[in-house]
Amino acid sequence: MNATNYFDQSAANWDKEPRRIEHVKAVGEAILRETKPTKDMDVLDYGCGTGLLGLFLLPHVKSVTGADSSSGMQDVLRTKIRQGNISGMTAIQLDLEKESLSQRRFHMIVSSMVMHHVADLERVASAFYEMLLPGGALCIADLDSEPGVFHAKDVAAGVHHCGFDRRAFQNRLEASGFVDVSVSTACFIRKPASDGETRDFPVFLMVGRR
Repeated sequence: MNATNYFDQSAANWDKEPRRIEHVKAVGEAILRETKPTKDMDVLDYGCGTGLLGLFLLPHVKSVTGADSSSGMQDVLRTKIRQGNISGMTAIQLDLEKESLSQRRFHMIVSSMVMHHVADLERVASAFYEMLLPGGALCIADLDSEPGVFHAKDVAAGVHHCGFDRRAFQNRLEASGFVDVSVSTACFIRKPASDGETRDFPVFLMVGRR
C-alpha cells in the first residue's frame, strides 16, 4: 500500500489514537518554546493530516494553512473547520514533490512526521526555503534513525527513510540555504514495533531560518 492510500483509508479514525494526540501536543509545545510565534504570523503546516498540529498552533498565530497530499485527511480537516466554525485555518491539497504553491509566502512552515515519507528531500527542502519570508522559520519534527521497525509492514511501502541522522539532516537544510539551524528532542513515541517489541522512538525538532 502506498502512503497516500494508507492515509486516505486511515483518516476517519486518525484522531482516535491517544498516542498521536500526545505526540502532536509535545511537538507543538516544542515549536512554541523554540520559535515563540506571534499573532501576526501566517503558518503553513505541510503534511498536516487531520490538522492536529496546525489547530494546536492556531491560537498563537494569525493563520494556518494545512496542506496535505491525502484527500481523505483533507476531508477530515475541512469537516473540523466547518463544524467548529474555525476561522484562520484553511485546508489545501499539496504535494511539493510534484507541484509548487505559486507565490504564497509564510512566516513559518511546520512539518511533523512527514519527511520520512518524502523521496526527494532536496526538492521539498528547497520548496520550503522559497515559500518562507526572509527571517522565517522552518520547524521539522521527525524520527531519529531507527532500524526500520517503527512502521507496520503494510505501511512500509510509503516510507522512504527509516528516520534521520540529525547531523546529516541539518546538513541537508543548510545546503538548501537555511541558517541558524538548531535541534532538540521534542518527545519519545512509545509503541509496539514491527519486530514485536515495544520501543521508545525519539523524535527531534529541527528549526532553521531563511
